[in-house]
Parts: sequence; C-alpha cells; structure tokens
Amino acid sequence: MKDLLEAGKIKPVMDKVFKMSEMEEAFKYFEQGHAQGKVVITM
Repeated sequence: MKDLLEAGKIKPVMDKVFKMSEMEEAFKYFEQGHAQGKVVITM
C-alpha cells in the first residue's frame, strides 16, 4: 500500500472535514450516505 501511495497510483479521497465539536454532525452525515470519500474529524 505504501508503495502505491508513494507512486501516486492510489490517492485517498477526503469528502468532508469536521471539528471534534461537530462529531455528531459527522456521524449523521456518514450514516445518511452522503460521504463520497473519507469523513475526517480533526482535534
């Protein structure tokens, strides 16, 4: 996996970034099926 990432053959896709205080909203967003990539929660 590391080699593929470094070679640029695969790329992680972040759909949306939420703050820790928005965790409930992040879970709702994910559960509703809106996410087209990773849902990230920042600290």
